[in-house]
Amino acid sequence: MRLTENQKELIREVSKKNIRSSRQAALKCLKEVDSLDDQWFVEMCSRLLKNESSMYDLPSEIQGLLTVEDVSETFHEDRYYLSQREKKIFDQIIKMQGVTEKLALKDIRYINSTLMYGLPGTGKTMFGRYLAYKTNLPFAYLNFSNIVDSLLGSTAKNISKAFKFAISTPCIFMLDEIDAISTRRDISTSASADKEMSRTTITLMQEFDHLPNETIVLAATNRIDRIDEALLRRFSNKYEMIVFNNQEKKEMITKYLQAIEMTISKQDMNNLINGKKSQAETITELIQCIADTLMMEQNC
Repeated sequence: MRLTENQKELIREVSKKNIRSSRQAALKCLKEVDSLDDQWFVEMCSRLLKNESSMYDLPSEIQGLLTVEDVSETFHEDRYYLSQREKKIFDQIIKMQGVTEKLALKDIRYINSTLMYGLPGTGKTMFGRYLAYKTNLPFAYLNFSNIVDSLLGSTAKNISKAFKFAISTPCIFMLDEIDAISTRRDISTSASADKEMSRTTITLMQEFDHLPNETIVLAATNRIDRIDEALLRRFSNKYEMIVFNNQEKKEMITKYLQAIEMTISKQDMNNLINGKKSQAETITELIQCIADTLMMEQNC
């Protein structure tokens, strides 16, 4: 029996461990089934595949350390504004991923890794979710401030546990607040703190070096000046994420409003785009503006 194209796609995506694509390919295979005897099986599996949660069930040992999300269920691309600066970052990552796959065929290890730094609220994590959406990969989010443990050596163990997922599953691996553990050793506050920080930084670099070519790594920090230089060298690209200018904020707000089919007054627009508010602060104020508008309409 010859394999159908859908069956080939399913086997290919399963072998590559692409969970979301495997699910979609399985649905296509089920549509090919024409036997009445198998209809109950088709209906049951179709229902389960379509109702798959956007959050992945992780082993108990890494629950609370790592969050893995299928952003196809949660990310609204029509509301996301990509500036020209971020588009260059995105294009570079996508091009480099094609290169890493070719290098893997030659048994050459190369990690497609990008460090994004800048003020809080400039869209580093949101960019990671956008990248996961566009590449059809799970979004694995690791916030280092959440895995720091007061017990000696536990932080390093937590890092190793979290990295096991990214090593075994192709994904966008987002390392947030990386400066929380990889602080330069010359600025530690005490000998014991320096020893523990060195241990966790070494563990992080060792685990980083075990990642496969197909995993795309993004790291985010507000304090690039605090990161250990040996870790910095492991990132092939480094980009500063900055606060949008007024024109970019206006374009971001306009796209968001068009997606939800709403408008705001010119005065509200001017209030939102003026000042030094970050992207996150601007969107938060926009949502409040939308809520106030809906409340006024409701009372009319």
